[in-house]
Amino acid sequence: MGRIRRSREQLKLLGDYLIMCRSGALKELSKRLDHRHYLLECSHKYSVADLRQIADGVFETFLQSLLQFASHHVYNCDLCTQRGFICQICNSSDIIFPFEFDTTTRCSECKTVFHRDCQASAKSCPRCERRQRYQRQLEAEASVELSL
Repeated sequence: MGRIRRSREQLKLLGDYLIMCRSGALKELSKRLDHRHYLLECSHKYSVADLRQIADGVFETFLQSLLQFASHHVYNCDLCTQRGFICQICNSSDIIFPFEFDTTTRCSECKTVFHRDCQASAKSCPRCERRQRYQRQLEAEASVELSL
C-alpha cells in the first residue's frame, strides 16, 4: 500500500505538468486513465474498483504504466522541461522535478525543489531566505517612509 500511495503522489505531480502542457499528452493520458480522472486530482481518493485491483495485485502495474507514460512525456517535452527546477543549493544545470522522489525533496514553505543530498547539507531554503530578506527590506523602507 505504501508503494501505491507513493505512486499516486507521483502521478498527481506528473498530472500537474501534463495539465499545463499544450502538447495533447493529457488527452492521451486521459484515455489511459479510463474515466479515472480523480487519480490526477487527489492522491487519496480510491474507487471500489481500485481497491479490488489493489487486492488482486493489478493496480500497481496500472499505476506504473501511467507513471512511465507521463514521466517519459515530461522528460522529453520542451514545454514541460521548462517548468522543471534547478537546485538553488548546488546550482547544477540538471533539471529536476518534484515527482523524482528518490533524488529530490521540496521546501515545505515555498515548494522549491532541491536535490535530496543538497538539501540535507543546507541549513535552510535559499529561496525562503531571499524572500525573508526582501520582506525585511520592504518593511525597513516602509518604516523609513513613515518616519519622514
